[in-house]
Amino acid sequence: MARAPKKQRAKSRKPAPRQAPAASSTTTSGRSYYLYALPAVLLALVVFGQTLAFDFVNWDDELNVLENRGVTTFDLRAIWTQTVIGNYNPLPITTFAVEHALVGLDATLYHATNVALHLANVVLVYLLGRRLRLDAVPAGLLAVLFAVHPMRVESVAWVTERKDVLFAAFYFGALLLYERRRQAGAPGSWHWGIGALFALALVSKIQAVSLPLTMLCFDYLRGGRLTLRDVLAKWPYFAMSLAVGLLGIYFLGRDGSLDDATDYTFVGRLAVGAYAYVVYLVKSVLPYEMSPLYPYPAELPWQAYASFVGVAAAAGSVLVGYLRGWRAWTFGLALFTVNVVFMLQVLGAGQGYLADRFTYVGYLGLFWLVAYGVQALTRARPGLAVPVRVGVGVYVLVLAVVAFRQTKIWTDGGTLWTHVAALYPEAGTAHGNLGQFLRKQERIDEALAAYARAIAADPTSGTYLNSRGKLLFDRGDAQGALADYSLGLERSPELAELHINRGAAYAQLGQYNDAERDLKAGLALEPDNFNGLLNLSLLLYTTQRYDEALALYDQMLDLRPERLDLLQERGSLKVSAGRREEGIADVREAIRREADVGKRARYQGVLDQLEGR
Repeated sequence: MARAPKKQRAKSRKPAPRQAPAASSTTTSGRSYYLYALPAVLLALVVFGQTLAFDFVNWDDELNVLENRGVTTFDLRAIWTQTVIGNYNPLPITTFAVEHALVGLDATLYHATNVALHLANVVLVYLLGRRLRLDAVPAGLLAVLFAVHPMRVESVAWVTERKDVLFAAFYFGALLLYERRRQAGAPGSWHWGIGALFALALVSKIQAVSLPLTMLCFDYLRGGRLTLRDVLAKWPYFAMSLAVGLLGIYFLGRDGSLDDATDYTFVGRLAVGAYAYVVYLVKSVLPYEMSPLYPYPAELPWQAYASFVGVAAAAGSVLVGYLRGWRAWTFGLALFTVNVVFMLQVLGAGQGYLADRFTYVGYLGLFWLVAYGVQALTRARPGLAVPVRVGVGVYVLVLAVVAFRQTKIWTDGGTLWTHVAALYPEAGTAHGNLGQFLRKQERIDEALAAYARAIAADPTSGTYLNSRGKLLFDRGDAQGALADYSLGLERSPELAELHINRGAAYAQLGQYNDAERDLKAGLALEPDNFNGLLNLSLLLYTTQRYDEALALYDQMLDLRPERLDLLQERGSLKVSAGRREEGIADVREAIRREADVGKRARYQGVLDQLEGR
């Protein structure tokens, strides 16, 4: 074939458009594309598959699942219009409601869902790695580090932290779609699919507000210097983040979750944030002394203030890297930083100064930096490829073993709080919650010992005296319970539950005037306290003040309309008050609506007595 004239050949060429950095220097296609993520998935299954035999724990699982009426009654309106401890995360709560409708409170399905979501995130992280300049093997390493690093355990093994693995799935999905569109040359940043995934992430966990900042990190890795145009192009995402962030702060403040339990100075609060940031960096390499709770120390250690140097060094290195064009270093550290900065406990939220779960997404930046470093080193020094890969493999296996052992801590409330108490023997919360677990297990002597340690660890609070008082009351020792409640009220007069429980103890001892005073005092502090309403209604019934008792039954049924036993009791009370027809109608309605055969038979027996049959 004759050659085309040089002039014609030159004319046929078109200038190539500017391309983003390639996803990798090797190509994989079809099934093999995903095979490199398989080791990460299998290792994650080995580490976290054991959680399917675990129970719930008494660490927010009660409020989010076990005692959440939105979950137990499948009340979607309540789920989407209410907060839990100041947190607005209705989508994870909705998934709990679905699981409860399917299996009740069998913890297996709840744990299986967490594991499945984590495995999905592992695959999404692998795909992101391939989009972010990693070859297949380094992307597989990224996925493995994300899958089995011990700091993952809290997010996966704790049912309540469904919000972590769920928000991350939508978050990573949004980033993957964003990066695919940008690499395909799609104009602009806004896309309805990305916006929808972002919205789902935001209603899963407020931590998702960092998405537009993460997008900017991706822009930098692809194109170098950022411009104002890059920032302004993401204004819809920033607007969503700002709205949800401000709303979240409002809810946390309204429900008291931002109350500072410490007496640290402003500089001290900043030091707490700096210390957490440095600890997260260190634990990414050396995950030591991991705990479900890191209680605030009475006085900040010198390391907290020294952490300002570490934060300054990290910030300086990012700035220098940006100015000198060290894209990989700047991207990895910046990605980590923007995803943990909003979770640093500068405002004092929560009972601890850091939490392993806060790194679930943020560690993506550090793990990517490791994987990219291995890739760069083995490309530059092919002779080191084998020893580097062997060393990294050994390190990953060590991480997996540590994670496997750490996961066992979440078997139940007993294993969890025993672990925390061993690390922090001065933490009253650990001993108090261990006592609660032992009490439910009817290990009374051990529970009493745990409560005693909690009271000694926190001598200014009435919380654990209240817990021990309830145990004594349930054992029939109303006098001992009364003593604990009274001492507890001296320390914490603002606790409504203490007033109500002491009222119940007075009533048990026949001291009705004192009982009524305390019950009403507790309800003045917490008008919708169901236990207080129930105890006061019983007291009013006992003293034959039927009309007052009926008013309380009306209030309780407004709060818990699904409680058909209350409807039956209200019917009986109406008959005692001389409102026979109304009372019989209530009992018949309870029978009509009750699905449980045994309860329906019991209500029928009450009706027969009321009708004189």
